[in-house]
Amino acid sequence: MNDISDILFLSAAMVIFSMLTINTTRSFQSTSNTVVRSDLEYRAISIAQDEIDDIRWAPEEEIDPYGVDYLYGGNDEVITKSIEYGFDDEYSESFEITRSSTQIENSSDQNRYKVTILVESENANPAVSVQMEYIKTYFKD
Repeated sequence: MNDISDILFLSAAMVIFSMLTINTTRSFQSTSNTVVRSDLEYRAISIAQDEIDDIRWAPEEEIDPYGVDYLYGGNDEVITKSIEYGFDDEYSESFEITRSSTQIENSSDQNRYKVTILVESENANPAVSVQMEYIKTYFKD
């Protein structure tokens, strides 16, 4: 009788241990997915901010402050940017950047433009998408 109870206790302990192991594995996998997704979001935000900074400090020769298109000629520009990282750039991710600008105000004393930057990455499921907007105002003389 003592031997059968030991076998039952051992079997129950093995079942409980395997359940704990499975839950721990799921937790680690979930944490890993969260870390990967947050890294993608961080990179997408930094790319969008770089684009906004490039627009903010663009040379005046590239900008028509009195035109209706501001910087991108009224068309959505779509470019692909690849980011390499890791030791010896062993990893890379590609991001699709959509840039557009529209005139939102043309009054007698100012022109106002809205520039929209959309950065998307298909490296995660669901896809990571970040949109930033920048409004620039020029006062007329």
